[in-house]
Amino acid sequence: MEGDDEPDWVADLIPALSAWTKVMRRNAAAASASRLVTVSSEHFRLTYPSDVARREADQALNALESTRSDFLRRASAASISIGLPTLEIRFNESTGDFTSRTGQPWWAAAATKNNRIELQPLPLLKRRGVLITTLRHELAHVIIDAVSRDRAPRWLEEGFAIYLAGEGSLYSHYQKRGVMATEELERRLEHPRSQQEMRALYGQAYVNVSDLVRNEGETGVWKKLAQ
Repeated sequence: MEGDDEPDWVADLIPALSAWTKVMRRNAAAASASRLVTVSSEHFRLTYPSDVARREADQALNALESTRSDFLRRASAASISIGLPTLEIRFNESTGDFTSRTGQPWWAAAATKNNRIELQPLPLLKRRGVLITTLRHELAHVIIDAVSRDRAPRWLEEGFAIYLAGEGSLYSHYQKRGVMATEELERRLEHPRSQQEMRALYGQAYVNVSDLVRNEGETGVWKKLAQ
């Protein structure tokens, strides 16, 4: 039975939707119950629809393992040690499945909660060219939450997740020049008024974190999270 302090899903939008909006909306209402397959690696258990090729599932597992090693190595360089449980990863068959399982909007790419990561259908993420960066972004959230003990401010968590995932260029169209005051950025991230504003705020969070990295180095950001 879940306690009152059970965390909410943390959802992440897809950086750009202009060429994909019709596809996403068409799939949003669809939910299905096809057979699911589960495969495992050393640190991940991946569930996906049976019509997804096994080699694509294996490629996702390999990307997750590689990303995990990369992030832990980078945290270790800042003298930070992280213990992580086996993570449950699920590619949903449709956008409707994703939204019904997480309660998140159709335009979210993925959602993370505790040791679970729910994702939009693998073929959709792959066609949009954001499959690997989405996996890296969601795993970054897990790592950041572990380092900060779930206490990182939203602007720092989102900006650093974008930085670690290598998604900065995907938000370049939405970024404004200059660093926004973190208090203002945090306040606006709590209640974005639209998808467009949320993308702009994510881009701004990335700008702020990039500025931190320039001034304090990546190790400084890891240590800031640990504090």
